[in-house]
Parts: sequence; C-alpha cells; structure tokens
Amino acid sequence: MRLLIAGVPSAGKTTLAGEIGGRVIHTDDYIELGWSESSLAVSHLFDEEGPWVIEGVIVPRALRKWLGRNEEGKPADRVIFLNDPRQALSKGQAGMAKGCRTVWLEVVGELRGRGVKIEER
Repeated sequence: MRLLIAGVPSAGKTTLAGEIGGRVIHTDDYIELGWSESSLAVSHLFDEEGPWVIEGVIVPRALRKWLGRNEEGKPADRVIFLNDPRQALSKGQAGMAKGCRTVWLEVVGELRGRGVKIEER
C-alpha cells in the first residue's frame, strides 16, 4: 500500500506513521531544499512502487504538484489528513496549518475522483 499522512503541524503525523510501520519517508528530511523544491522532490516519490508511508505538512503541496503533472492515475492508494493539532501552535505553525488546509481543500476532490481512499481525522 502507498499511504500518505498529511496534516497540520503537531497533529501526530510522525507518530501515526511510526505506528503503521514499514518504509516511512519523512518530508522534513527534504526541508533543506526550500519550500517549493521540497514539495516537488516529495511529489516524485509518489511515483515509486510501494509499500511506503510518506508523512508531513508538505504532502498537500506535493500532491498538488503531482496532480498538475499527471492527468490520470493515483499518487497513493490512501491519504489520511490530520486536521487537529495536539498542542497549541506558534504563530508560524498556525500560518503553516492554514496553508496546509487551504491546499488540501484544493486537491481532495480530485483525489477522491481518481479513486484515492481519503480519511480525515
């Protein structure tokens, strides 16, 4: 299975990925590339054969880039979106959460239309 775990900062993405196990890729490992380049690099990971779990705040942006490049197909079999932080967010984290939710709303309909299983928590 190819599973994406997306969501706002401090929502438990890394914890959930660890509980699921298997090959886990953390998008924070790409942060040194910069915001745009990291989401582009992560979007190319969706083309790799599974099983894998990819988790991180930039997953929605990576999905938007993947969908822009691919007129058909599925970037993953399933996406879990975690919407509620487990702790108070800093001002910067709150801004990141808002952006994450905005991009998620841009892509979720297309993902459903392509047969990706969506779970929002």
